[in-house]
Parts: sequence; structure tokens; C-alpha cells
Amino acid sequence: MAYILINDPERLSLLSLTGVTESSLELIHQHKDILLPLVGPIVDELYEQIYRVDHLKKIIDYSSTLEQLKETQRIYLTQVFCPIINDAYIKNRYKVGSVHSRIGLDLQWFISVHRLYCQIVLDFLVKSMPIKEASELMNAIESLLNFDVQIVVTAYTKIEMDKALFPLRYEFKHLQNKAGLIDQDFDILDTFNGKLTYRLEEIMKKFYQGLFQRAAHIPWKSKDVLSETEYLKNYLTQFFQEKVYRDEISFYRVIRDWVKKINQKNISEQELTFIIDLFNEAVRETFLKRDSQYEKEVITFLGSFERLIRFTLAVVRELLMPYKSLETYSFLNIFGYEIDILDFGIVTWVDDNAKRLLESQGVKNDAILGKRCYELLYNRVLPCTGCPVRHDSGESFITSKENDNISQYFKTWQLPQPAIAELSHRLLVSQNITDETKVIFDTIESLLELAELRDDDTGKHVERIGMLARKLAQISGCDQQFIHNIELAARFHDIGKVGIPDAILNKPGKLTHEERESMKTHSEIGHKILSKLDLPVIQMASRIANTHHEKWNGTGYPNQLKGEEIPLEGRIVAIVDVFDALLTKRAYKDPFPPEKVKTILIEGKGEHFDPNLIDVFLSMWDEFITPYQITTSTEVQ
Repeated sequence: MAYILINDPERLSLLSLTGVTESSLELIHQHKDILLPLVGPIVDELYEQIYRVDHLKKIIDYSSTLEQLKETQRIYLTQVFCPIINDAYIKNRYKVGSVHSRIGLDLQWFISVHRLYCQIVLDFLVKSMPIKEASELMNAIESLLNFDVQIVVTAYTKIEMDKALFPLRYEFKHLQNKAGLIDQDFDILDTFNGKLTYRLEEIMKKFYQGLFQRAAHIPWKSKDVLSETEYLKNYLTQFFQEKVYRDEISFYRVIRDWVKKINQKNISEQELTFIIDLFNEAVRETFLKRDSQYEKEVITFLGSFERLIRFTLAVVRELLMPYKSLETYSFLNIFGYEIDILDFGIVTWVDDNAKRLLESQGVKNDAILGKRCYELLYNRVLPCTGCPVRHDSGESFITSKENDNISQYFKTWQLPQPAIAELSHRLLVSQNITDETKVIFDTIESLLELAELRDDDTGKHVERIGMLARKLAQISGCDQQFIHNIELAARFHDIGKVGIPDAILNKPGKLTHEERESMKTHSEIGHKILSKLDLPVIQMASRIANTHHEKWNGTGYPNQLKGEEIPLEGRIVAIVDVFDALLTKRAYKDPFPPEKVKTILIEGKGEHFDPNLIDVFLSMWDEFITPYQITTSTEVQ
């Protein structure tokens, strides 16, 4: 039986690229008796995970009901598990993209859910059949899901393009109304634009004469405009010949180019208004002189032309305003840059402060534009975690950058722009807060040193916990920023011990019940010390301080969190803290032998510790234990 019933070469090519073949679809059909009963449980698990995310829950509740969406998803998954690739199948995928986009679930969301789908389906398959068979079947299903994603992406792209066009028209209409420009004005401009371009040389001559006569009265160099004579003439000729004023997209691009030149020339709003007025005056003088016999028609045209000029000036001001506002912050350690959001992260403009910063890091001017902001500024391959543009957030976020093992910290946020400016670009502002951050770290380091001095037996415990946490985070597949942060944050896990009395902290014998309860408060004390500081790494340290004594089964302290309620960083430090404590000498005990430590960790799997993390940890046991075996007991203690 044939399962691919389409002839479109483009679709057939896409099937081939994503690995969908007759044999892969045949494999899925052969297992449909196993797959179809799993549809309901898989969809329930998918939406249980999606529904935990607050903003997605709100979108779902607003646009539909959870049960309706589940039913739609069950129909979809049934089609996947009994696949016939025909026109109806592809049409349904387009519909998925259109509906999701309409209700506010963006493409990034869809792709993330697709990956989650694959993981959930695989988990169910592994429980239902041998691993090798499950793996082969999953490869076939994943190829089909990848094909679906490509179809849905096409639908999303069309929807997003429409979204980009209509807001542009709306914003332009709003500014047109403010400038008094109406549709009839465009018809009048069409009638006169041939005469306008024919007389453009005469108009430009009058314009420059006026420029020389009045330039002495404003703080502006006429040479800047004189150097652009031929450029302006050609630009204006094409602008009117091609009737760019009738095409919102082309007009928007032209204005964007003008704004860039205005920025490069450092032309103020006052100077810009002067130039526009002078050009309008030159047009008026030329036409009134040449066409006096057609005075009524000319005056009508000049009125329409002036309204077009005012509209153009309004658009330029809308786009220019945020860039000019950056001058207010020029005395601060702040720099601005603009990125493209359609080709995400491409740098399209930087201010002088950003140029100087990049020059100090060895980046030349000609290597700035066209690079992606995250690779240029932060040495990242992928966009920054927490990027306010990707999350469409007005909140700032803090990221770090390593230079010669020295960390620099930057706070970044979006600069508010008019809606017309946000269609394809975003303006970002970053502040180097390394100096302020150093003060914070120095203060906390002092507290950490105090805690270490009072807790005599810990020795180099905190440094080891940082290194161990980094290693476990790395082999667990955490991202680079998380790995970097946890190495530092984990060191502060016991900083709350500064609030524990010496008699309890250094007691050689067994603690009483009251003393144990007092000792437990160090988690909450550490959390309170760190939680007021907004640096992400310190916020992570605050969470670690508060949760590294929680247990997977919910019997830990201080809040009896269980399972994944405990943040990942807390679960990581819980393992490495116990591991290090058991292997080293303390006031109340001698070091345990490695095999006993390993046994204790295994016994704690699923009870004290995250079972997945313990499996990862034990799979790399030699990596973790070797430094303790080759270090003398004196050094370890």
C-alpha cells in the first residue's frame, strides 16, 4: 500500500530531506496497534507539562478549553500514528500553524513543544517495547514530526508577514492623519511627480543657495549636505518616479536609510526640520515661478507636497527619537545597539559608546554590522538566555562575559520605541555593571570568609563544591551560562552559617534536637542574605542556599519541597555537598571510604537525591572520586 499520495516536487523534496519514506511510514503502520492506545496518555502528559507554564496556561484558558485542545491534539496524533501523506494531511498542518499563531503561540513555542512531544512519545515507546525496536520506530515518527514542523513553519511565516504588514499600514495611517495627508493627495502627487523630477536640478540649486545663505545662523556644517548632492538628487528622483510614497514597505525602508544617515551625520532634530523646510521652500519657489498660469493646480499640488513632507518628517522623528534619547545617557557607562528581529540578532546600528567598547576588545568598525549581537558582544553561539527581545519583555537581564578569566557583567534592556520602529528592529541598551558587581561580590565574599573561619573543619569545602557542581552541571547537559553561574553560586550554599552560634557550629559531638533545629536555619538565613541582590548568579546562590537540604521525596528542609519543585541547582548541590562532606574529615566524624560513600549515594537515589542526576553522577564516578584519592588527607581536610 502507498502512504505518500502527493506529486508536488517541493513537498516530495521536503519529505526526502526530513527522512520520511514509504518504508518509514510502513513501519509506523505496522505498530499502530501499540501506538493508538498511547494517544490519550501521551496527550495528557504533554498538556500536563504545558499547563504548568503560567503564560501558556493563560493563553490556553483565554482562547479555548484544555479539553478542546487535547481533543484536537488527539486527532493530530492519531493521524501521525496512521500516516497517509496527502493534500488533506498537509492542509491540516497549515491549519495548525495558522491557529497557533492567531491565538498568540509563537513559532518558538511550537518548536519547543515538538521537541517535548518527541521525548514523551519515546518515553512511552520504551515502556511498551524493546529499546532497539522503540528506537527504530521513534526515528520514523520523529522524521514525520519534523516534516510537520516544516509545513507549520511555512504557515507561521505567512501569518507573521501579514502581521508585519498590517501594523505598518496602521501606524502610517495614524501619522498620515496627524499630518493631514489623505488619499486624494497621492493622486495629486502622481499627476505632478514627472514635473517634479524634471525640475529637480533647479530645485536642488535653490535648496543649496538657501543653505549657504542661512547656514551661518545654525550650528551646522553645510559641507555635510553638499557632500551628498548627487546622492540626494538620485534618491529623490527615484523616490518620486517610483511613487515610493504609495508603497508602505518601500517607504519604510527608505526612511530607515535616511534615519541611519541622519544618525551618522549627527544631525539634530532642529537641523533636520530646517533642511525639510528649506527643501519645501525650494519646491514652492520653483513651481510658482514656472507655472504661474496654472496657479490653482500648482497651489493644490504644493499643499499635497507639503503634507507629504510633514508626514515624512513625522515618520523620521518617530524612528529617530529613541536613538537621540541615547545622548541623554552618554555620560554613563551605557552603550546602545540595534538588532534585526526577522534575521534575529543581526546588528544593524551601534552608537559611539558601543564602537569604543568593541574597539577596546579588538573588534574593528568594519566587523560590527552584520554580526549577531550575542556572538559580537558575549562570545555566544546562540542568543542569550533571558534576552528581552526574544521574550518581548520590558525587564532588564544580566549576562556575563569572560575576558582572560575576568568576568564582566552587563545589564541589558529594550529601549521603548514607537510601534512603527519595532516592526523589524529592536533597540537595546546595555550597561557595564562590572564595578558595581565587584562591590557586591567583595561584600559577599567577606561574609563567606567569615562563615569559613567560624566553621573550622570545612577548609576548602566551598571551593570544591563550586568545582563539583560545575562538573555535574556540565555532564548533565546544562547550558554554558548555567554552568558558569553554578560554579560561583554553589560556593555560597552555607553562607547562612554566619548566623549559627559557634557552640553549635563547631560542636564535636552529636547535636541535640534543639541544636539541630537551630543549625537548619542556616538555609533560610543564607537565602535572606542573598535574595535581595538582583544579579542572576547571586539569585541562583540564594536558591541554592535555601534548597540544597531539600530531599527528592519531600522530607528535607526548610520547605519540604519534593521532586522537580526543588530547583535544578539545589538538586545538584545536594549531591555534591553530601559527597564532599562524607569524603572529608569533620569535627564530628572521620572521612568515609569511597565505596561506602558510593553506597550511601545509591541508597539515596529517589529518596534524598534526584534519581537522574545520581545516575549521571555515578556514571562518571571515577571523574569525581579521583581528585580525592590522589590528594593527601591533609590537603583534603
